[in-house]
Amino acid sequence: MLKPKIKNKTKAASNPQGITAKGDALYKIVSMALLILMVPVALAFTYLLYAREPAVEHTVIERVSQSYATQQAANVQQLFTHLGERLRRAVLSPLALSAVAKASNADVELIEQTMLDYFPEVVSLRIIPIGAMGTANLEGGNQGLRNHIEVDLVRRVSMGEATQPEAYRFEGQWLTSIAYQAFHPRIKDRQAVIIATIDNALVVAELEALDNSIGKSQLQQTYITASGAEKTETVAVTGSANSEQYTRFTPIANTTWNIAFTPSHALLESLEIERSPIFAVLLVFVLASMASFAVILLRFPAALENELNKLISAADKKTPLLLGITELVPVAKQLRRATLGSLRQNSGPNSTANSSTGPSTHITSTELTNPMFQSTSILDDDDVLDLNLDIATSPEPTMDVSEEASGFPQHIFRAYDIRGLAKTELSDGVVSDIAGALASIAEEAGEQTFIIACDGRSSSPRIKAVLIKSLMEAGRDIIDIGLVPTPLLYFATQHLDCRSGIMITGSHNPAEYNGLKIVMNQQTIGAGGIRQIRDRISAGNFVKGPGRMMREDVVPAYIDEVVGDIAIAMPLKIVLDAGNGATSDVAPKLFEELGCEVVPLYCEIDGRFPNHPPDTGNEENLNDLIEKVLEEGADFGVAFDGDGDRLAVVTSTGKVIRSDTLLMLYAQDIVSRNPGADVVFDVKCSRHLSQLITRYGGRPVLWKTGHAHMKEKMRETGALLGGEFSGHMFFGERWFGFDDGMYAAGRLAEILSTHGLSLDESVAEFAKSVNTPEILIPVSENDKFRIMNKIVKGVDFANGKINTIDGIRVDYETCWGLIRASNTSAALTARFEASSEEELEVIMQEFRAQIGLVEPDLELTF
Repeated sequence: MLKPKIKNKTKAASNPQGITAKGDALYKIVSMALLILMVPVALAFTYLLYAREPAVEHTVIERVSQSYATQQAANVQQLFTHLGERLRRAVLSPLALSAVAKASNADVELIEQTMLDYFPEVVSLRIIPIGAMGTANLEGGNQGLRNHIEVDLVRRVSMGEATQPEAYRFEGQWLTSIAYQAFHPRIKDRQAVIIATIDNALVVAELEALDNSIGKSQLQQTYITASGAEKTETVAVTGSANSEQYTRFTPIANTTWNIAFTPSHALLESLEIERSPIFAVLLVFVLASMASFAVILLRFPAALENELNKLISAADKKTPLLLGITELVPVAKQLRRATLGSLRQNSGPNSTANSSTGPSTHITSTELTNPMFQSTSILDDDDVLDLNLDIATSPEPTMDVSEEASGFPQHIFRAYDIRGLAKTELSDGVVSDIAGALASIAEEAGEQTFIIACDGRSSSPRIKAVLIKSLMEAGRDIIDIGLVPTPLLYFATQHLDCRSGIMITGSHNPAEYNGLKIVMNQQTIGAGGIRQIRDRISAGNFVKGPGRMMREDVVPAYIDEVVGDIAIAMPLKIVLDAGNGATSDVAPKLFEELGCEVVPLYCEIDGRFPNHPPDTGNEENLNDLIEKVLEEGADFGVAFDGDGDRLAVVTSTGKVIRSDTLLMLYAQDIVSRNPGADVVFDVKCSRHLSQLITRYGGRPVLWKTGHAHMKEKMRETGALLGGEFSGHMFFGERWFGFDDGMYAAGRLAEILSTHGLSLDESVAEFAKSVNTPEILIPVSENDKFRIMNKIVKGVDFANGKINTIDGIRVDYETCWGLIRASNTSAALTARFEASSEEELEVIMQEFRAQIGLVEPDLELTF
């Protein structure tokens, strides 16, 4: 039997009233609070140690591995690119061309031996003439070729097919062969195939440029077996590692190869995240928490005792009682009541009087009223400036996209191109059907050949491959000009003996989109032609037949053409922002040839557009360009959209020059030298543009938005200049009339260098206004034309001059407003301009009020 402690006996003896303390509530409360605090902290640190930190470490390892794989892939690609360029230059030497022209085996063998002296890294080199039938002359054997792989390479190259480096095992060692076609520049029927073979030890040496201690690098080749299965084999390897879970792969462009990189144990150890700081933080936190609660335990009893003493001493007084612990207030009230009650009872039974009153609460209400909006009368119609514009009385008929054919996305057929989500809406089947329809329409129009090009989007190679295959199966011949900006496709239809072409591009849309811009007989097809393609697909009546393909590089010819046209009087420093788009390679070369000092920005082709979206119409995408121009002290900066047919310009002070202002600068230059010239511009452009054109003796022509519409109007009017607010510029003077952002930037450089003024100074003399950028109002793709038609028919701008050529534009004397359906996105677009901020708000409010009456559910963004 346990004996009670002496201390408890003492407390019991000194407490005759029987009041005892059962447990220690304060210690329990503090312990519970400490436990409640430590549990989530422990969980948080457990998460950090065993979940988040390992995940971060895993991510770091993956990124580092991927980086090394990408670096190795670039090294291998550079090896074969450099070798290929050297081989092409060598075979175009006078001696080699002479041997090809003579088609003499002895001469060819002599050239082969001579070339081997210049290519010590090559195991063997063969030059095989192409016979009169257009195929390699392999009669009488394989001409010294090792195996069927080299024979097949030569055969396919001689037929104009694209080939890739082929690796194979021969007599116990890995070799790689590459083949190219050589043309005699003057004797068209004298052609040859050059095939070179290297030992893969050369590839291993290239891979060993990276420290082998950091991991294993494998060059892998994928091929299709005779049974149709896909097989991958390693053709070169260096380094060692066994952490396969961290292996990362990077494909090598224009090959069937990829690099597999596996980090070594040493690299993994160097990337491990040190966890001791986390334990140190946890320890400090625990100690600080325990110290805080210890202070509470020490100071709280004294504070509580002080409060209780105040409570007890004031129990029989009516003076206010101020307590530091809110929870003791009810106890104090009860104690005071009990004390007073006891005193009254002691005074007599009739002396007790008890009354209580409660507080009275009065609630008032305030009536709120909504503000009333009134439309403002602006100016009489008679006072409106006559712009001498072509006016239409009704919106352009639009395609019916309300009904979708079974499994076929009809909404991808837009006003002047075909555009949609690359994966889901531009599938192989859809692209193949489009190609069949185009081939059938081309045959009826007498067009046999298509020029094919693509931008740098990740989906473009797939779409291009399907398009070319389907066009050739439909009997069309193909000229592949590769990855180039859209203007180079337009240029190719003027430069080559072919008047039709297809550009695979998503233009300024996000990376997941892609599309087709189509030129037929040197004319960009618009809504009617797009509708014809859609209808032909629905009918399913496609032509069939064999087609051929060849490749052509038009970039040198394009650069020569521009350099021969544009003269820059004094050197300019220009920042070029290609936005990782299709102009990344061409634009810097072009402006260097023009004599400019070029500062490239994001001039590496990357179809993911990692730095900013490829839309130059959104001024937020120009922030990096502005920063670079200011940093470099450049004369001006230019940004190109994803496919290079649009531009945006920034001055040396970082000011964005909107496209209608830029068009004023071009118009001032061209019209002053060509009085009476027509200038075409779209409905989104400033009223000051038409006034400037008129002042310099030209004729302003307002027209529909859309590059196809603009080019059609320029042909109709013979205009020397055209432009859209979105950044498309069309030059009929000295150029071909198509939209070309690079050529437009060159003309701007020419104007500035000739006049000797900065861009800021050049535009300072133009009339000023307060205006908005292009405002997007999101609506569904299927509803935008229905809503726009409803607005056009239902609004009443009685005091304004109304133009319904493209949506509805209303001009007053000092302001104007526009709303229209976008041809390229699921949205309505609006723009406003006025002579002051107050008038700008008035015209915007007028549009809000009128649209609200017709379409009250439309959520306006202005």
